[in-house]
Amino acid sequence: NSFRMKNKKLIFFVILLLPALFKLILEFTTINSRKLPYYGPKIASGKDTVFYKVNSSFKKISLQHDTVEQLIPFTLDTLNYPIYAVCFIKPSYKKDNYRLAGLSEYVQYKKDKIKLIPFIIVTPYDSKSDSSSLKEMEKLSIANDNILSLYWNTPTFDSLNLSYFKEKPIYVDYSFFVLVDKHRNIRGYYDARYIAEIKRLTEEYQHLRLKEEKEQMLQTNKIERK
Repeated sequence: NSFRMKNKKLIFFVILLLPALFKLILEFTTINSRKLPYYGPKIASGKDTVFYKVNSSFKKISLQHDTVEQLIPFTLDTLNYPIYAVCFIKPSYKKDNYRLAGLSEYVQYKKDKIKLIPFIIVTPYDSKSDSSSLKEMEKLSIANDNILSLYWNTPTFDSLNLSYFKEKPIYVDYSFFVLVDKHRNIRGYYDARYIAEIKRLTEEYQHLRLKEEKEQMLQTNKIERK
């Protein structure tokens, strides 16, 4: 009887694990059969290709004496932000809330689908002027720890074109989300106005995360075998 009980428990445990194992196998199979593109200029280095990298350093607001705002450097490091999605709201778009309508819909109705994805919203900031007109863009970050508001100095805001939009597809504009992987390569552009585009972003983010976890697992196994 004791032997039968142990077998029943083992069978029950295996049955519980099967869906998770099946999903894991399916995801890894998907990873091997699907490749996300790399954007930006590419350089041939022998048999390898060197992919374009972006600068992940921005600015955040620091309050001095609870009243005076000051911009300080803030880098999206690979430990806390191994993969992230970033969009840039230029001055002429700063009051156009519909530019982020797709993300807003997810925040309201499908929050669990995006809660683990770092969304970075970068807006221009001029310390010599009142920044209250930009506060509307920060509303999405309230009560959503994964949505971060960062800044860039207004006079050089267009210099972002030379980084995140270098050799971009012709249809891509400011307010599009840019998906950046752990190596700081650009892997996708998504129009934040549309729910379908945010859905595509979440799927491709998960694809990159699973691929990264698989590579890390294989590297760990390789080290352990030595």
